[in-house]
Amino acid sequence: MNKLLTTIYFKGLVIGCCVLLVLACQDDELVPEAPVFSKITSLYALDSVIASGEMGDWIAIQGKNIEKATEIYFNDVAVAIEEVYYEEDVLYLQVPIAMPSEITNKVKVTTEGGSFDFDFTVNIPAIKLTGMFNEYTAPGDTMKIYGEFFNLYEVDSLNTVVVFEGKEQPVIQVGSNFITVAVPADANENIKIELVNKKYNARAVCPGYYRDRQNLVTNFDDVPYKGTSGVAYVGSWENPEPVDGNYSLLTVGSEGSGWSYLIGAAFPYTADMKDNPDKYEVKFELNMILPIMNTHFYLYNYWNHTPAKITPADLVVQSLGVWQTIRFPLERVIPVDFAGNKDYIGSFNIRIESPAGEPLKMGWDNFRVTLKE
Repeated sequence: MNKLLTTIYFKGLVIGCCVLLVLACQDDELVPEAPVFSKITSLYALDSVIASGEMGDWIAIQGKNIEKATEIYFNDVAVAIEEVYYEEDVLYLQVPIAMPSEITNKVKVTTEGGSFDFDFTVNIPAIKLTGMFNEYTAPGDTMKIYGEFFNLYEVDSLNTVVVFEGKEQPVIQVGSNFITVAVPADANENIKIELVNKKYNARAVCPGYYRDRQNLVTNFDDVPYKGTSGVAYVGSWENPEPVDGNYSLLTVGSEGSGWSYLIGAAFPYTADMKDNPDKYEVKFELNMILPIMNTHFYLYNYWNHTPAKITPADLVVQSLGVWQTIRFPLERVIPVDFAGNKDYIGSFNIRIESPAGEPLKMGWDNFRVTLKE
C-alpha cells in the first residue's frame, strides 16, 4: 500500500513539474522582446544616417524586434500604421504631412515589447504665396492667389485673412494651391499683399504688386502709348471688358497679319536692367479670346538686333476670355550675353507673325518690367 502511494506521489510530482515547465515556457513565448533602435536613413540610401527630413519624405527606421510596431510618432503626429511596411529589420514609412501641436524633434516607436525614441527633426515648410492670377483685379472683385501648403496650415475663412495695406479680407475659397479673396473696394494701387494665418501665426507676402505701376512701359492710359506701330489696336474697347481702362485689342482676320507690330514704344531701361536682365521679368495682362497655335511674336529692345521669339507655349492661359497676368524673363528681350551696344537699348517692341487661316483676337494691357521675387 505504501509502495503504491509512493508511486502515485512520484508520478504526480513529475506531472506537476512538467506542467510548470510548460507554463513557464508558454510565459517565455508570450513576453515579446524589447525593440532596439539602430538608425534612421533615407529610403534610397539605407547606409546613410539622416537627422532631419521633409514632410512626405519616405524614410527607413532600422532596428531589432520592430516588426510588430503598434505606434509611431513624429513629434506628436501619429503615423498610419497600416501604411508602414516591414522587411528584414527595417520599417519603411512616410513622414506624416500634418502640423504638430508640440514640437519635440523626436520619433517614438512602440511595439508590444516596449518603445524607444530618437532625435529627428521634421522640417516644417513655411506657408507660401507664389503669385496673383490677375495683378490688376479691379477693387471690389474677387482675386485668385496661388500658393503652397494651405491644407497643412488648415487655411479657411475663419482663421486666415489677406491684408491689403492694413485692410484685412477673409479668405473666401481654399484649394490645394490657391485661395480667393475679395479685393477691398478702396484698395490702393502698387501695394504688397500679405496672407496671415492666425491658427499657426504664419505669414506670407505675395510676389508682385497689386496693380503694379513700377517701370510701366505703357498702360494705354495715364502712361500713354506714344508709338505709331499698332496704334489702331489701342482703344476703349468693351468686348472684352477692360481690365484697366484703355487697352490694345489685337484683332487679325484669317488672312494673317503679315509683317506688322503690336507695339513699338520707347522705354528707359535702367543700367541694372541692361547689365543684369536675369534679375527682371516682363509682365502684362492678357485676355485671349481666340486660341493660337502657330502665331509667333518677336521681341526687340531696339531695331537692329536679332529678336527673341514668343511662342504659343509662352502665352498659356487658364481660360479663354479672362484677363490674367502673364510673365516672361527680361533676358528674352535683353539676352544675358548681349554683345551689342547697350547704349542703343531703349525701346520695347513686339512684332506679330500670324499665318493665314489663324485669326487673332486678344487683349493686352499694362506692359511693365519688374524685379523678380
